[in-house]
Amino acid sequence: MSPLPKGRVLGLVWAATAIAIWSGSLVMLRLGVTTSLNAYDLTALRVGVAALLLAPVICRRGFALDRLGARGLMAMVAGFGAPYILLISLGLGTAPASAAGSLNPGVMAVVSVLLGWRLCGDRIGPARVVGVVAILVGASFFAGVPGAETASVGHLILIFTGMMWAGYALVVRRAGIPALHATAIVAVGSAILYLPVYVAALPSQLPVAPMPDIVMQALFQGVLVSVVAVFAFNRSRELLGSVVGATLPALIPLVTLGLGVVALDEAAGARDLASATLIGVGVALTLAGHAPGRWPGMAFFRRVFRNA
Repeated sequence: MSPLPKGRVLGLVWAATAIAIWSGSLVMLRLGVTTSLNAYDLTALRVGVAALLLAPVICRRGFALDRLGARGLMAMVAGFGAPYILLISLGLGTAPASAAGSLNPGVMAVVSVLLGWRLCGDRIGPARVVGVVAILVGASFFAGVPGAETASVGHLILIFTGMMWAGYALVVRRAGIPALHATAIVAVGSAILYLPVYVAALPSQLPVAPMPDIVMQALFQGVLVSVVAVFAFNRSRELLGSVVGATLPALIPLVTLGLGVVALDEAAGARDLASATLIGVGVALTLAGHAPGRWPGMAFFRRVFRNA
């Protein structure tokens, strides 16, 4: 068996880095809201630190108002900025990290497919239909069908944040804004709109929270999630091909489930595992199902292992 080319190995490393950070961010938010910080604090730390780091991007490129307009800019900030982070944090107050790791990207994928079909004329082939069905079945486990006693307000919030993410992705797609620039727009725009309200009117536990908790959340949410994960994701796409960009979120449900068990001691039964697996497969099919009738994941594995 021939060794994998260095470029593909590095691409897999960058992809694994992005997956671990994105999944870990949900676990960290869950840890924060169940220990020393509240959802308002976590949102402020994430957008505040990210805005400081990404402000130079805005200074060079601006807010892309010529392509977005005021409504598009507000849609981006609301859909993936402070309101999105705040709602996820509030949802994780009653829902486990594994639910966020499955419902959020799962609903995003389904809604993205429907929006792409309705507004952009995208085709929905058999692979995407199967993917949507798999996501809906998997999500029904977390949403309480069967077993309505497992549902919570947090689960409903996480479903809504998936819709918000899909709306953000549609705006970015139609405006043609690169990932790092889009991240900077969301971070700086969120900081401008949210931080004054947070300081003036929202409850905060920062003054009494342990400093290690504050630093840990600031570094993870503001630096790793907002900067390192974006770079790692883009680098993996360069080295492995654009198919990674479509299939990467498919691993988030299972990775988040595993991290929740290890880091938060969350329970994970057969239904949780089945749900995460179904949603992961569904996300891969819906986001990468460009060729009707073919499983798109095979293209990725052929790329990576064609020299094996």
